[in-house]
Amino acid sequence: MTDRRARGTSPAGRGDRRTSRAARSRPSHLDSPGRPAAAKRTTRRRPESTAGAKRKPSGKLTRNEHTILGLSTGKAVILAAVLCGLALTLAVPTRTYFSQRAEAAALAEQRAELDADLAALRDRRAQQQDPAYIRTEARDRLRLVMPGETPYIVQIPGIEAPAPPPMSTREAAPDPWYTDLWRSISEPAPEGPR
Repeated sequence: MTDRRARGTSPAGRGDRRTSRAARSRPSHLDSPGRPAAAKRTTRRRPESTAGAKRKPSGKLTRNEHTILGLSTGKAVILAAVLCGLALTLAVPTRTYFSQRAEAAALAEQRAELDADLAALRDRRAQQQDPAYIRTEARDRLRLVMPGETPYIVQIPGIEAPAPPPMSTREAAPDPWYTDLWRSISEPAPEGPR
């Protein structure tokens, strides 16, 4: 009990006695009748939650609070809200960035294919502008000959082009009933001998 009084706290844990003494030793000119009652009272009380607080050896009060990652619960909640806000803010631009990177890679691959096709077409055009190539194609494909040459065509059995497949002898499917009905209405019936 004497230890508590020496520190200045009451057994109920309501605060420091020095603050009440300091309030009594206040100058009397502040207690003028023209001031409201709330303005007269200037002493600050410590919150009553310090009853469960412990004193460190340095004399400061510490509260028994729950901590998350070394932060108090309120600070941890605020930090989590800020991190969620940042994640939601960055989610859309990040998704856009990765989709554009994938699209850019696909377009680069497509461009490489088109460049290869363009190079092949340029080679083909240069080949077709060569007179020797034109002559050989005219001989092989069109069976043309130069003036003064005699053409010979050697036919070896089995090498010539295969014969076209024979026409199918399938019977035509019968017409549906409504076409027969329409034909019987639209065409006059043949007149037989009477």
